[in-house]
Amino acid sequence: MPDTASSAALTLYRKHRPAAFDELVGQPHVVQGLSAAVKSGRVAHAYLFSGPRGTGKTSAARILAKCLNCMTNGPRPDPCGICEACTSIAAGTAFDVVEIDAASNRGINEIRELRERVQFAPSQFRKKVYIIDEVHMLTSEAFNALLKTLEEPPEYVVFVLATTELHRVPATILSRCQRYEFRRMTAPIIAKRVQEVAKREKIPIDEAASVRISHLADGALRDALVMLEQARGFAAGKAIDDGVLDAAFGRSHRDVIDKLIDAIVAADPGAALQTVADANAQGVDPAWLSKELLRWFRLALLARTSRPVLAEEAPPDEAESIARRAERLARGRIMTALRVLSDVVAQRWSTQPRIDLELALARIIVPSDELTLQSLSDRLRALEERGGNGPAHPSPSSGSGGAQPSAAKTAGKSAPAGTSRRPSARAELEATAPEMSASPATPSMALPLTPTRLDAMWHLVMTAVRERSNPVFAYLQHAAVENADDETVTLSVSKRHFLENLSEPSTAALIGEAIQRVSGVHPRVAFVLGAARRVESAAPQRGGLALAESVLGSDLL
Repeated sequence: MPDTASSAALTLYRKHRPAAFDELVGQPHVVQGLSAAVKSGRVAHAYLFSGPRGTGKTSAARILAKCLNCMTNGPRPDPCGICEACTSIAAGTAFDVVEIDAASNRGINEIRELRERVQFAPSQFRKKVYIIDEVHMLTSEAFNALLKTLEEPPEYVVFVLATTELHRVPATILSRCQRYEFRRMTAPIIAKRVQEVAKREKIPIDEAASVRISHLADGALRDALVMLEQARGFAAGKAIDDGVLDAAFGRSHRDVIDKLIDAIVAADPGAALQTVADANAQGVDPAWLSKELLRWFRLALLARTSRPVLAEEAPPDEAESIARRAERLARGRIMTALRVLSDVVAQRWSTQPRIDLELALARIIVPSDELTLQSLSDRLRALEERGGNGPAHPSPSSGSGGAQPSAAKTAGKSAPAGTSRRPSARAELEATAPEMSASPATPSMALPLTPTRLDAMWHLVMTAVRERSNPVFAYLQHAAVENADDETVTLSVSKRHFLENLSEPSTAALIGEAIQRVSGVHPRVAFVLGAARRVESAAPQRGGLALAESVLGSDLL
């Protein structure tokens, strides 16, 4: 164990690192699996610990090394913590427990050196334990050099690989390891641990502040302890409360988020854009604002659907504020915001994050500017919720033979004599748009397929393809409508590479199904090599009415 002076100099997350499995909080499945393996003597030669940062991967690896090398009746699942093996491993001075940072030792030469060192027997303890942190950073050549040693190491060697990006670890490595997934910790678990550490360190902190720290940590206990230590410096001997946390970490610009939400609730795009401009002048990152807005709307959806989950995800005061504002937003608006902001956040390398955010806010606040089946569905859903009883379904009235009320009556005005009792365009759109967005158009309602009509709804076809296959979507971006009728759709592509990939029978069938979903007809899809030209749409000359007419048919307008 470190002496008092050195212990006092350690940061909180190092000083209070778990020393045994019973101190490893938030990972019961990992504790159970590893303890059982040590107790039964069936310890594997290689383990892979994966999960978010600050969840205990390296700590668990050190505890496992203690269990295997404890000199007091070891191996044992509960190391004594006082023998030479336990103390030296805890201090990081054990010669037979080697920690390697793969981020800075990622080349083939370092792995070759490791392979040579593996051949030597332990000098002090029973087992040599190699802990390779951030193993996903190794190069392909280094992974290949590690393969054979990882598969058949000497009986006295145990490998523990740790990574925060499991998808970057080759399958050949995964197949040679026992895997343990470390989960993001919940806010109550983190808050309890923060209070325990604060009590040990005699740091006064109120319960609300510990809860706020637990949410700021975003599932990482190490981050929470770092924040606790930073807040202690700002408290200057006083109790840590919300005021201290505001001074240490800022107000999280919650007022900016609240203003943006109020502008969305009020359907005021000017106020939203002005808030973004003011925040930008204060140095607030627009990309961060997009992420925070996405988080807010996710919590708003929880407020409308699952209050218990919301209580776990946000502090009580924030949850109450979100629930209060969410009641003023239609669910359709919330879903639109989630979809739009998800697209913005996914553009990680955008060079214009402020413009992306402003466009997203415009699409959320003024969805009527987008004439798509999805936007029509969102708008109609909002009207249904505003009405409280859903869309009106007129019942047959006596003497009328069940006729629909006229468009004039629908608008609340008396119809002049001789006016046709044909339903208005709005009434028919309300009746047809949700069905078209929810399910493929049926052949009975499908209009003849033409190049202009297919081109007008091509973005809907692309959306339908992307839902099924991202690779096909990527190739289809290089295609354009050449010709179209109810029997055959011909798409032109500019390069033979795209032609070969799109011409695969399964790919062409998927595109045909997407066209059927949008247009109601299921044509054969063919491809030709040539300049990928886009059919000239009527929309630029005649505006949104022509686009709607080409998609929905002139009889609806």
